[in-house]
Amino acid sequence: MRFALLLLPLLLAGCEQPSSWKAGGWTDPALMHKINRAYEARDNCLERHVVPSDANNSSAQAIAAAAALSCQSETNALIAVSNPYGDPRVTAAIMRDSDFRALRYVLKARGQ
Repeated sequence: MRFALLLLPLLLAGCEQPSSWKAGGWTDPALMHKINRAYEARDNCLERHVVPSDANNSSAQAIAAAAALSCQSETNALIAVSNPYGDPRVTAAIMRDSDFRALRYVLKARGQ
């Protein structure tokens, strides 16, 4: 009996996973292509806005913040494509990812 009680939540969770993939767009190749293109556009923008000559003069966080702010329109486009339901957690995660990637490009420009 205990085994059945332990097994039931696992079975129910297993049934839920494919529907969550569908909700996330994983079954729509055209949507995934749009999301990948939006990520690529955002990353290219971040890399362009990290100026190597300024990379050693200011703090890495300040340069990363400026680059992320300069690429806000690309980040907003990425959010619009990948978060059609307007979930604030998804929006916050993408914003944090943009800040992290901008910092990574700054450190890369500094050779760190």
